[in-house]
Amino acid sequence: MEGITLQVEDVPVKFPFKPYPCQVKYMSAVVRALNCNGNAILESPTGTGKTLAMLCSLLSWRSTQENPPKILFASRTHSQLSQVAQEIDSLSSLYPAIRVSILASRDQYCLHPTISTYHSLSQSSACRAAVASSSCLHYTNYKKFAKPPVETVRDIEDFVAGCAAHKTCAYYSAQHLAQSADVVVLPYNYLTDRNLQFRHKSLINDSIVVFDEAHNITKFCENGYTFALPASAMNSALDALDGTQAADKCHEICQFLEEFYDYDYQASFFQFFESYVSFDDVKQLRGADDNNDPGLNELLIFLENILDIVDTQTTDSYNILYESETQSLVCVCLDPSISLKTLKKFTVRSLIITSGTISPLPSLIKELDTEFSEVLRNDHVIKPSQALVQVVTRGSDGEPLESSFKNRSSETYLRSLGNSLVNYFRIIPAGILVFFPSYTAMDIAVSFWREEGNIWSSMQQLKSCHVEARNKEYFYRSLKRYQNDCTNDTPNGKGAVLFAVCRGKLAEGVDLRDDKSRGVIIVGIPYTYMNDPLVAMKMDYLERKKMGGKAWYQQTAFRAVNQALGRAIRHEHDYGAMLLLDERFADALELLPAWISQSTEVVSQFGSSIKSTVQFFKYHDISPPANTYYNKFANGELGSVKDVKWLELPVLTNSFAVVKALLGLLYTVCLTLVRGFMFLVRSR
Repeated sequence: MEGITLQVEDVPVKFPFKPYPCQVKYMSAVVRALNCNGNAILESPTGTGKTLAMLCSLLSWRSTQENPPKILFASRTHSQLSQVAQEIDSLSSLYPAIRVSILASRDQYCLHPTISTYHSLSQSSACRAAVASSSCLHYTNYKKFAKPPVETVRDIEDFVAGCAAHKTCAYYSAQHLAQSADVVVLPYNYLTDRNLQFRHKSLINDSIVVFDEAHNITKFCENGYTFALPASAMNSALDALDGTQAADKCHEICQFLEEFYDYDYQASFFQFFESYVSFDDVKQLRGADDNNDPGLNELLIFLENILDIVDTQTTDSYNILYESETQSLVCVCLDPSISLKTLKKFTVRSLIITSGTISPLPSLIKELDTEFSEVLRNDHVIKPSQALVQVVTRGSDGEPLESSFKNRSSETYLRSLGNSLVNYFRIIPAGILVFFPSYTAMDIAVSFWREEGNIWSSMQQLKSCHVEARNKEYFYRSLKRYQNDCTNDTPNGKGAVLFAVCRGKLAEGVDLRDDKSRGVIIVGIPYTYMNDPLVAMKMDYLERKKMGGKAWYQQTAFRAVNQALGRAIRHEHDYGAMLLLDERFADALELLPAWISQSTEVVSQFGSSIKSTVQFFKYHDISPPANTYYNKFANGELGSVKDVKWLELPVLTNSFAVVKALLGLLYTVCLTLVRGFMFLVRSR
């Protein structure tokens, strides 16, 4: 790969090909932030090559520095980590000798024949015990080697295979390589979790931190500073210290915690720790245990975290909640900026937050409480003709479309929505994704359409219908079936539809391009349940801080909408229709990504939406399924919206509309007869 070199600000950037204008704009923002040791929050739509632009601008800028800092590139999932590492590997001819390490969980790296079968905390505890007792051959061999057998990590599977061949520990080898690597690719929790932040302080110090796919960054930051203590841990701790000098103190603390079930008393909770518990007490409790009891260790970590909250005077950013389902006491963090401020204390040079869909930005910037020298809402690489975006306010029968909590169970609404969807299924080719606000809303709608019979049967005649499963295993099965069916013929149409949920597995990053998502339909706004204790806590906290709890509530919902809309256009040659079937969207277009809101049309006549959708796909040389009615409509051979509703009686109308259509037909016949009679009279 020869590539080209272009001047971006004051930095010569090597790039594999001539970049798009939006990529140059993106790289300029990155370089400007790095030049002033500033922070950046950058939105660039999926398909604009933001990861490539980010890596090239980072690596080029780094090469101009006398003391180049380490780059910590964080993403949410292990598959995304591997994709980033592969992207770096593809640039090796432009940026040779770049040392890379991928930090991942023991689930990904463990080679121990038994411990590798465990998961999460059980696996971590078993690993530490094996290391402490020198009973893990792979760790013992790792300690023997002066350096890991593989010098860089470009792929998790290849690295694990290399370590397995030498019977050495992949997990600790990757940690070792990270210390000397130029780029470390790692999961979010290494940078957002309090305990991991302090454990990897030397790695974070003086680095550049990038959070990719960061539309949920606030959630990760809050979760990283939220601490839970199960009742079982307290019971285990009491048993472990029974008969020791520390037993009374442990009993006093546990008794207070067990009685604390109401988060309304958070002031008294922290006052107790401020007055009666100290770090010296924690040290005494730890020293009294000779057996390293896991439950006691869990209790002590919880106490240390609470004492740190008291010590840093951040108690007003927390609430206490008793979680009955897990029988755990939870100290809930409500301020995501605490996690980022800790990173800045470790002298992080620049913090860059980026995603394809991170809008709306105002509430996010307020919550993060971080100064951003660069804020970008980037353009898309596609032409306006490649995306049809509409807010459709009324259904095929003229009923208002509004999926509010009160309305989503209404039979009138569900019938109107179902018939409207059937009509879109007739004219949108290949695959369609339909996103509901929640699993409950989706279940209500699908159940109603199945019971109605004619709506669901019409859908099945036009598209192979699939429903997103809550279970991970079942979800991937249904996803595979949907993908296989996207180009399969059905009796009256072609393709498939997948009913899914905003914030669900499909919306959060599954890459469905081309014929697998020619249409993305949003049914309603995914507001969270306002009476949920965590939501109520958060809104109350933001209102107290004068940060707008209601604005956060709305903007959080739209961030989920935007993430779902991001399934539509996946690359520069892709195209598709994005339809928002809820009249409330018309009053909130500014909360959509800039490239979407600029081209969104609010349509109050359902027939107009049908016509423009047909014309859109006809422009892209994909004709609707064989149906002379729709072809005539697209060519302007039919007249009004009334014609649309009356020509597809089983689909487009309810019983009232059927009667109305018949009366209209009778009126037309009578009028024709009268005109014929008058013509005969005049001719005589």
